[in-house]
Amino acid sequence: MGRKSKFSKEQKIEICRRYLDGSESVSRLAEEINVNKSTVKRWIRIFKAYGDSAFDEKPANGSYTKEFKRKVVEAYLAGEGSLRDIAVKYNIPSERTVLVWVKLYNDHIELKDYLNTHKPQVSEN
Repeated sequence: MGRKSKFSKEQKIEICRRYLDGSESVSRLAEEINVNKSTVKRWIRIFKAYGDSAFDEKPANGSYTKEFKRKVVEAYLAGEGSLRDIAVKYNIPSERTVLVWVKLYNDHIELKDYLNTHKPQVSEN
């Protein structure tokens, strides 16, 4: 199951719209809801990229194939954007995830598939 946000989809959309229509600054909005300005800025970037669906609840943490990871890393290394830009472009919730993949790739460590399935371990007695 995905992480539950402290703010609803509707609250995030309202914050983004208030900024984008020019009625409030990032600083004022962040202060109002008691979050860091970087949080509001991230919401705005995601909202600009994906509109009202930007904050749809996801049923689980993302699962990424090694091919997808390689594509993302290569886009970053080709200068197609910052870590933040690439994360937004490929709908990856955290730029840190992209950074980890880039470091693994640059260290010649294989990018592996991540499947969001966990098999229970059975002990043999």
